[in-house]
Amino acid sequence: MTASIAQRSPFFSATSHHEVVEQLGWFVFGAAGAFAVPFVFADRLDLNANLYYLLYFTAVVLFLAAYLKATHVEARAILTRRWVWSAAIGLPVAAFVVANVLREDATARPEGLAFAWALFWRGLVYGAVDALLLSGFPAVVAWSVLGRQLRGARRVTAFVVLSLVLTVGITATYHWGYGQYRDHGVGSKGIGGPEIGNTVMSLPTVATVNPLGSVIAHVAMHVGAVSHAYETDVFLPPQAAAD
Repeated sequence: MTASIAQRSPFFSATSHHEVVEQLGWFVFGAAGAFAVPFVFADRLDLNANLYYLLYFTAVVLFLAAYLKATHVEARAILTRRWVWSAAIGLPVAAFVVANVLREDATARPEGLAFAWALFWRGLVYGAVDALLLSGFPAVVAWSVLGRQLRGARRVTAFVVLSLVLTVGITATYHWGYGQYRDHGVGSKGIGGPEIGNTVMSLPTVATVNPLGSVIAHVAMHVGAVSHAYETDVFLPPQAAAD
C-alpha cells in the first residue's frame, strides 16, 4: 500500500517506497515511545520529577540520535538551514505563548538554588527536548518522506500538511501518557490545550524545517511556566509541588 502510493504520487517522486516506509516506521516507533515513557515512569511508577525528566531526556536524545544515524539525516544541515528565519518566527511565537502562560493564576515556586535549578532543568532543558521531539522530529520525517526537496507550491503544501498531521499525532500520544491530561479528555484542560500550544510553537519549524525557532518558543514557555505557574497542571507535566 505505502509502496504503491510512493510510486504513483508526484509528491513522493524523489523518495523510494523503502524510504517512505522507513521514515513512517521511525515516526510510529517515536510516537509509541513518546506515550510509553511518561505512562510508565511518570504515571504508573510516579517517579520523582527530576529523575523522570532525566529518563525522558535521555530516551529522547538516544532515540533522535539513532533516527538521524539510521536515516542519514545530518543534524548540522538541519540546524543551519534558514536558521535566521526560524529564530525570527520563533521570537513572536515565544512572546505569544509566554503571554498565554501569564494569563494563568500564579502559583508557589521554589526559591534560591532550587529555583535556579528548576529554570535550567524544567525550563531550558525540558523545553528544548520537547521542541526537538514534538516539533523538530515530525517535520524532519515529513521533509524526508518528500525526498528532502520542497520546490514548488504543491510540494510545499504537502510538506506543511504532513508535518502538521505528524506534529498533532505525536503531541497527542505524548500527552496521553500523563494521567493529568487523560483525565480531562480532549478539552482545553486535556490534550486539546497542548495540541493547540504545540501547533503554534511548531510554526517556525514548519516554515523552515529548522527547529531553532520552536526551541526558542518551547524554552520560553517552559521558563515562563516555571517562573509564574510552577505547580501548573497544564504546561509542565507531570505536575509538581513547589515544596
